[in-house]
Amino acid sequence: MTTSPLLHRVALIGAGEVARFYGAALKSAGVQVPFILVRRESAAASELAQQLGAQLCLQADTGWQSLDGVLSAVTGTQADVVARAVMPHLSAGTLYMDLCTAEPQDMESMDALAQQHGIELADLAIMGSVPSTGAQTALLAAGQGAGRAAAFWQAQGAPVRILPGQAGDAMRLKLLRSLMTKGLEALGIENLMLAERMGLRAELHEVLEDLNQRGLQDFMESCLRSHLVHGVRRRDEVLQVRRQLELAGIAPRVTNGVLDFFEHTAQTESLQRAQAVGTQESLEVFLEEARQSSSRS
Repeated sequence: MTTSPLLHRVALIGAGEVARFYGAALKSAGVQVPFILVRRESAAASELAQQLGAQLCLQADTGWQSLDGVLSAVTGTQADVVARAVMPHLSAGTLYMDLCTAEPQDMESMDALAQQHGIELADLAIMGSVPSTGAQTALLAAGQGAGRAAAFWQAQGAPVRILPGQAGDAMRLKLLRSLMTKGLEALGIENLMLAERMGLRAELHEVLEDLNQRGLQDFMESCLRSHLVHGVRRRDEVLQVRRQLELAGIAPRVTNGVLDFFEHTAQTESLQRAQAVGTQESLEVFLEEARQSSSRS
């Protein structure tokens, strides 16, 4: 942890769990936290302000012009509103670090506002469990202020990956990861439930070991290529899986979504091929069909 901070005066927005962890990290790094901005006063917010030696406030004012940084840790739905209320009170060159799970489009809007005021916005996406690893949780960083923010949090022990794109890309990548991890979470739970009812949970892990050896990227791209050839046949296997879930007394919630995807393939000629094609060409087939479906709806 650095004792010679790259930032000296940083205001904190929010007083929730993430704000508490990162606020404590700022103090440990020797950074002064003069203000904590909240929507309403609470015992928890007052306690955090006392711990950090900060003034609890309900709105930003001219005093915020003395800051060289702001750390926003509110809910995603509040991120854009808060930024519009705060940025006009900041000096040019201030680093505005946003840890909120905001919509990527909101982050782009915030970036445009930041540029109007000469502020450097850092879109920071948290890529782990803050309660488990605190301010050393891995981050993705994008936007004009990504380099400065990354340098500071790396000095506090956090792994930070800087993305070359625009503000909003850190959140886009986080959401892409969430699509995969949350989908696997739901599918894995449903699979384990059925395996347990069948008395085959240990054996299930054994027959899935080839996926561990293969690697996720190879598996995903192989599915992309082979689905155009084998999707219709695989639909029948998913029907069998749903039947087994129903016989086991387990609602096939995730499996129904999987079946819907395969049924769409079986009913769409453009998603059926006699032989496999390359990864990029296969992806273009799916994207073109999605475009046509969207234009018809």
